[in-house]
Amino acid sequence: MSGKLLLVIPPIVRLVNGMHEVEVDFANNLKLYLRNFTQVTFACPILLSDKNSGILSSLPFSKIQNNEKLSYIPLPYTYREDRHLHHYLKTRKLLRSEIVKADYLLFSPHAMFDWPTLAALQAIKMKRKYDLESDWDHESVQRLNLAAIPPGINKIRKTIWMHLFLRTVNKCMRHSTLALLQGQDVFNAYKDVAPNPHKVLNVQVSPGDYIPAAQLEEKLAHIEEGKPLTISYAGRMIPMKGPLDWLKIIQGTVKQGADLHATWFGDGSLMAEMRRGVEKLGIEKEVTLAGIVGREEVMTVLRKTDIFLFCHMTGESPRCLGEALAAGCALVGYSTAYSRELVGANGGGEFAEINNWQALTEIITSLDRNRPNLSHLVESAAASGKLLNRDAAMQNRIDLIKKYLAA
Repeated sequence: MSGKLLLVIPPIVRLVNGMHEVEVDFANNLKLYLRNFTQVTFACPILLSDKNSGILSSLPFSKIQNNEKLSYIPLPYTYREDRHLHHYLKTRKLLRSEIVKADYLLFSPHAMFDWPTLAALQAIKMKRKYDLESDWDHESVQRLNLAAIPPGINKIRKTIWMHLFLRTVNKCMRHSTLALLQGQDVFNAYKDVAPNPHKVLNVQVSPGDYIPAAQLEEKLAHIEEGKPLTISYAGRMIPMKGPLDWLKIIQGTVKQGADLHATWFGDGSLMAEMRRGVEKLGIEKEVTLAGIVGREEVMTVLRKTDIFLFCHMTGESPRCLGEALAAGCALVGYSTAYSRELVGANGGGEFAEINNWQALTEIITSLDRNRPNLSHLVESAAASGKLLNRDAAMQNRIDLIKKYLAA
């Protein structure tokens, strides 16, 4: 077992009845960190609200195995010039103190005026080795967010933010000892910047998630009998997930004569617009906006779902695609290197270029009319899902940290 690990990361902690709870997927990662290091300390802000946070479920620290070796440092929630400046000196001093105490350092820059970026910059000054991790191609995400802002002073301000942040992230990448880049899109974005890049996966699929053979056979039988299509998605209703395109595809497929039902699990800033869209497009009977539900409920529905329809607009590595494959859902969505990579060995996906929602409409319509093709795609998806293993992927990442960051 190795020494002390320090993580400075995005907000993954929330208050539930006055108690700190950690996002459940990160809690799974913590179990592996705690198994491999003598002490694990992580630092991040507490989420001010569940709105748009992406946390569907969380776990009290007391429920995490080996939690006696775990320490949490709450950091100020800033993400704006004035708040960041107000807390800057005190937080910089705290981060430098924690960096001195730690044997292994892991930072995840994610936004302008975040603390992981500051921690990485301090580690550079202190001549410390560190692991830089990312599950986004930051330029892709930042430009999409910027495009949604109307012209004016705020857009100019956010444009300056974007260029400063991207320049700083590249500096942190260049000085990293190890860069763990999640998925092919993120790896492609930084492989020529970081001196020691490694493509890894942040999957949250364990063998217990794989669709049982009997349920897969039942799903295939329903498909071949010509039963109504079932379509699902699980994620935040935010611009980078393309929810409005998702609705257009459902409406287009219905117009082509498909009998279907589609469910979106999750909430977010576009929920009100999604509700209006369902009504405006006249697809109230075909679409359910289910809101936030527990992971087990989502997985239960996915095991009965034919197609997992996604409209991701940026270069990222969303965990929901792996969970959909494990549940035996055919992936239909916008093509990225990450989505193609997930089905590269065994198949299970059909894709179209980003923004071409009409092509995705045609793909689903074709699959509805050619049920043997859909059955084959679902079988292939289940096979691709069985290649994913949360603990194995996480242990690989930890082994790389130990290998390259050891004193």
